[in-house]
Amino acid sequence: MSTLMNAVQLIGRLGADADVKTTTTGTKVSNVRFATNEYSKNSQGEWVEITYWHSLVFWGKLAERLEKKCKKGTRLLIQGSLIYRDYTDVNNIKREVTDIRVQQFIVLDGHTSNTSLLEVSSGVDENDTDDLP
Repeated sequence: MSTLMNAVQLIGRLGADADVKTTTTGTKVSNVRFATNEYSKNSQGEWVEITYWHSLVFWGKLAERLEKKCKKGTRLLIQGSLIYRDYTDVNNIKREVTDIRVQQFIVLDGHTSNTSLLEVSSGVDENDTDDLP
């Protein structure tokens, strides 16, 4: 059987400052909009910019690092996976939402050194060795 992968990698900019909340179990979470752009020619042959907006979800240490290191307009490379969920709105209409659960990110703005970028990028706890043989 082949292995299929749910993986997303995007380069774009944060649409707002991180708003970190704490769940009832004490886990930090931040939902933020993320803009990516592409260019294509319109029917008149002119280049036009198209902006796509994505919903990102940062959990735990990633949410904390996002809040400390990034602000609206910060350019990031994110890696994560697609999450599909549904809910019923206030008008009792069922809605479907697609989010990207961020698993790591790198700040691409030039004011930070590469060393500190790597410190920001991973949501893995370096002290978590439970899975090591």
